[in-house]
Amino acid sequence: MEKGRLCPLCDSRLLLVEDELVCQSCGYVLQEDVQAPISSREAAYLGGRPISSYELGSYVGPPKIDSMDNTFQGMGGGQLNIRYLKMVSDYGFKSSKGYEEYSCMRIISRICDKLGLPEAVSLYALDLSKNFLDARSKAKGISIPAVCLYSLMVSCKKFYVNRVNTKKLVQIFKELGYRVNLSSIIRMSIAVDVPLTPKLSEDYLLTMIPAVTSNPIVNERVKRYYSSSVEYERKLYRTIMSVLAYVEKHRKGGHNPYALAATSVYAGEIALSKIERRQPIFSQHIVSQSVDVAEYTIREQYGELFRDAVSSFLFQLASSNP
Repeated sequence: MEKGRLCPLCDSRLLLVEDELVCQSCGYVLQEDVQAPISSREAAYLGGRPISSYELGSYVGPPKIDSMDNTFQGMGGGQLNIRYLKMVSDYGFKSSKGYEEYSCMRIISRICDKLGLPEAVSLYALDLSKNFLDARSKAKGISIPAVCLYSLMVSCKKFYVNRVNTKKLVQIFKELGYRVNLSSIIRMSIAVDVPLTPKLSEDYLLTMIPAVTSNPIVNERVKRYYSSSVEYERKLYRTIMSVLAYVEKHRKGGHNPYALAATSVYAGEIALSKIERRQPIFSQHIVSQSVDVAEYTIREQYGELFRDAVSSFLFQLASSNP
């Protein structure tokens, strides 16, 4: 109870309740701050001054550090031994495998949210990253972002996420502030037991055909000959796979699989138009614009690889159906 203090309204005694002066009769609360008494140890440390006497934001810690014995001269003149337990704890956690796994989880989740990848891709990449962390001790220069990048590359290939390639992944990592480069990917491929398998041109067809048919000009022409775009896409896919069977495997070597897929889409449309005796629905220029492949590349690859393949396919088809 606060002695000598009366309520200004009813002259009753004021009681100290949770650092506030409250009238026991009318319940009036006196708008004054009541300082809790400090101990003699705290007073010695603070130089005999209460905490409220220091300005907001002022430094009340030890002003002098002796690097020899880790002894600090307190504000009250007393000796104060401070151990850096928190700093040691933080350092130990950041150097542990648990912290590395947590960092991988954060990076992979952030990249998957940015690209809109399926949950299965992120979960598999997270499992791979836990196994790949051991490779950091085998090879130098492998960072945690490099582990996450390699894990996502392998996971995207496993689940056939063809819309995300290595170039796009590296670009997203750099945009988000992670330092990755080609040399780190090479080091990872050497250090781990999970190699990166190259994509085939057939792997790009499921995303490349809809990209071409979504063109407004192509979509309008498809409606002239087919009841729906799905029917046309299925026929075109089967024709492309048949044409690719006539391209010798060793002749595909040295060519970009993505560019080969773009050329095969054009070759498949040429073969399908001859089978159905109609005009081609799209040209090399439309394919080039739709899938971001140079038009001269499609023209050169078609003359080098697919012209004879289309002729062989049509001849075989005509021989089997006289």
